[in-house]
Parts: sequence; C-alpha cells; structure tokens
Amino acid sequence: MYRIYFKQAIQMLRQNSFISIISILGTALAIMMIMTIIVTEEVKTFRMAPEINRDRSLYIMYHVERDTTDGGWFSGLVPHDIVKEYLSALKTPAYTSFMNRLDDLNMQTTVNVEGLSDYGLYAARYVDASFWKVFSFGFIEGSGFSEEEFQSGIHHAVLSESTAKELFKGEKALGRNIQIAFTNYRVTGIVKDVSPVFKYAGGDIWIPYTSRKEGLRAGYVLLMATDKADFPRIIAEIRDVERKYAIDHHPKTLYLRGPENQKMRTMDLQANSEQEIREAIRIKNRRTVFVFLILLIIPALNLSGFSLSRIRKRIAEIGVRKAFGAKKYVILIQVLYENMITSLVGGLIGLILSYVAITWLKNWLLKVPEGSDIPLSAMLSPAVFAAVFVACLLLNLLSAGLSALKASRMTIVNSLNQNDR
Repeated sequence: MYRIYFKQAIQMLRQNSFISIISILGTALAIMMIMTIIVTEEVKTFRMAPEINRDRSLYIMYHVERDTTDGGWFSGLVPHDIVKEYLSALKTPAYTSFMNRLDDLNMQTTVNVEGLSDYGLYAARYVDASFWKVFSFGFIEGSGFSEEEFQSGIHHAVLSESTAKELFKGEKALGRNIQIAFTNYRVTGIVKDVSPVFKYAGGDIWIPYTSRKEGLRAGYVLLMATDKADFPRIIAEIRDVERKYAIDHHPKTLYLRGPENQKMRTMDLQANSEQEIREAIRIKNRRTVFVFLILLIIPALNLSGFSLSRIRKRIAEIGVRKAFGAKKYVILIQVLYENMITSLVGGLIGLILSYVAITWLKNWLLKVPEGSDIPLSAMLSPAVFAAVFVACLLLNLLSAGLSALKASRMTIVNSLNQNDR
C-alpha cells in the first residue's frame, strides 16, 4: 500500500512541477534555518578527539568571592590557589585539570627557534600533566609530560604539526630548542593540528604552567568523571568546597559556577548563583522553543496553500475511493504520507544547505577562523539526522494536516461533484 502511495507522490511531483519546486524550496529553507541552529549546537557538544571525553567532563570557568560584611564581591577565572588548596583534593573525579584561557588573539605568545630572531605569534596553552589524560591527542612524534616532570617545572613543549613546520621550515622539530616568551624550551612532542572548534584542547603549543616564573594565576578547571553518573557526587563535593572555603576565609564566601557539563558550557550563561543559572536556562529554553515554532509555523502557513491546491485537484479521486469503502483515516494517512515525501526531499536539501551555511559562516557561528576546518564527523551525527526527520514531520503535519483532515471528512457527494465546501 505504501509503495503505491510513494509512486503516486512521485507522480504528483512530476505533474505539478512548479508547485512541487516551490513546496520543496519552502521546506528546504525552513529546515536549513532550523538545522543550522541544531548542527551548530551539535558541533559544540560532539564527542571526538581530542575532546573525546566531553560527555564525562564538567567545567568550572568562573568564581565569585563575596564579603558578607560589606556586600562587596569579586569575580573572574578560578584562581590557582583555590585549585591547589581545595579542588586538587577532590575524590570523585578521575582527573582534575587546570589550564589557561585561550579565547582570542590577545592570548598569543611570541615564539622563535633558538638562535633565530624570526619571531611568530602562537596560541600557547599552559597545562598540567592531567591534561594529557583528559584529552586524546594524536601524537605524530614524542609524547606529553608526566606528573613528575610537571611538578619539576621542566621546560618541555608540545607543538602542533603546522606550528612545527612553520617554525622549523619542514625540518625535524623533535628534540630541538625553541624560545617561548624569551624562555628556552625543548620540543618533546608533535601532535596533529587541533581545530579551533575544540575550545579547551585547542592551541598551537602546550607547555607545563609550572615552567613559567609566574605560574598560572587563574584559569579554567576541567573535572573528568569515571562515569557521568558521578556528576551529582562531584557537584556535591564542589558545594562542600564552597562551605569549607567560607569557614577558612570568614567573612568571605565562595561560589564556583557549575560545575557545568558540555551542553551548559556552550550556553554561555551570564549568572552568579545557582538560582540565576536555573532562571537563565529557563529563559534560553523558552527562546529556543519560540524560535523553532516561528521557523516552523510561518513556512507551514505558506506551504498549506500549496497542499490545499494539490488536494483540490484530487477531490473526485478521493470521492471515488470513499465510494468504494475507503475509510477516513486511510485518506488522511495517504495525504500525509504523500506530502511527507515532499517534506523529506526538502529536508534533505535543507540539511545540505545548512552545512553550506555553517561552513560559510563558521567564523560568526562557531568563532572558527578562516582556513580552519570543522570536523565532518561532528556534523554528520545520528542526532542531527533524527532532528531533520522530526522537523520534517512537524512541518508536514502543520502544512498538510488541516488539508488532509478536511479531505478525509468530505462527503462522497461533495467529493464526486468536486465541491470542497
């Protein structure tokens, strides 16, 4: 039965080519806008190397210290002292990693090959030994540094493949010396280039922050759980840390925002307390639902006219089918099924257009610099294809549902007389 419906749908598309093209394009543009939003968010949370443990990671990017006596407060990145005295002692996380912020060109550092005066600006990531366990880098040569080497403040550096080629003009880089911010380092590892999509693993150069005279005064904290089922216990430990800090530093209190999972982190919420975070999430979710409804309803209203036009041409056919005993629900299913073919074709085109839009506007949507690529596997995920199907289904119901329902309820006499009133 459904095979016959499919053949009829294809035939209808051929017979009414102009209307079919308009319907498909209308569907494609609606799906493109929706999928651009969904794919953009999916890319931000997708698990792949080097950020292979995103689903098991929690982030503390921000802290707030308040003085309960005068109401004064201070906020910013997480200080190293708090990490050293409190967060490093957490028991539930498998690993706790501390790293510097690396968000813009202002965070770049001067680097040159030892003995040469030709300096370049590179994104230097200051990390600890746990960093190499939390993230999964593709080492071409060498390795990272161990906990013992990190504690000793050893001057080792890991370079990205393109950075090594630029600095050493294609010559062998492993074991050579470079100067980072006028301090000597030895290259002990070369890794495959990391896309700027990966905000926490990305960089051009990675060095132990203990190798710097000033160390790392403040930065981001990443907590990796053995299993994401441990998240509630990790969060409870963080709340215990805040209470302990308040006792140790009375009258000051501490708030460590989150810890946030990858999805919450990409929301970039502006909040300074748990209550503000919950309210910000509710507002953001309402806005997202509202935007999706607008993107679905407006094209659906336009496409419903085309759906009604096609059904009017088939009123007599529907009357004959009902005269031979076709049930209302059978007519309803057939019309929706045939219109669904158009929606799926438009949805597939819309998905392709969304990839084009994301690739073209990657700097604006994802803050990915020109010349950098977005990993293809991050865009082609089961969640994305499921979202396409759901969006097509909703658009189909909104645009053809009313017309299909009206056609199924028409009396046989009105159908045969081609009277749709």
